[in-house]
Amino acid sequence: MGIRVDETVSAFGIAEGIKGRIHRGAYAPGQRLIEVDLAEEFSVGRGRIREVFKTLVGEGYLEFVEKRGVYVRKFKRHEILEMGRVREVLEGLAARMAAEKTLSEDQNAALLMHQDRMDQAADNKDIDGYNAENFLYHATIASIADNKYVQDFLHRVRLPLYRLQLPRTFSADSMIVSNRDHKVITAAILSSNPDAAEAAMRAHVREGNNHVARLAAEMLA
Repeated sequence: MGIRVDETVSAFGIAEGIKGRIHRGAYAPGQRLIEVDLAEEFSVGRGRIREVFKTLVGEGYLEFVEKRGVYVRKFKRHEILEMGRVREVLEGLAARMAAEKTLSEDQNAALLMHQDRMDQAADNKDIDGYNAENFLYHATIASIADNKYVQDFLHRVRLPLYRLQLPRTFSADSMIVSNRDHKVITAAILSSNPDAAEAAMRAHVREGNNHVARLAAEMLA
């Protein structure tokens, strides 16, 4: 019996599902994705899965290896560092633009909520909790900046960090220092100080890039 095809399942929905799994670590860098398995899982034809694969290769999530198949993309150290330099500029710009805005009550509350949760995670030495809030915090700032191009480009250069940022070797002291940066950035945005917000964010991301440069080779495997 063949696969029962559900025509209501869009390529976009499948792509978002695969990206979500990569973000959560359900798919590891270098893991092969099997076309027929995904077609069966999502109840779509294999042509739909090939369409999704092509899209995600273009977006940098997957890579095609000749005669072997499609894999979750693995980034080399130099690629991560190059993307980090671009991310420094874009994150700084997002922080500047956020500080230039008059924040709504919801935006103000969201920024403070993420900061408070990062404070708690740092106090409790909760690396997983801090890591999750860290991404939400940066995404919230980009959302407040409200610039589609900044958000789109940031999404791409953040890709390798979904599995690298704050690994198990990340010390409690380093997490506290990272969160101290966040507190400065938060204060600058809430006080409508674009220069301070951009400078603090760029310094913060630059140190994150330095952290990647110091990682042992096995952390990048």
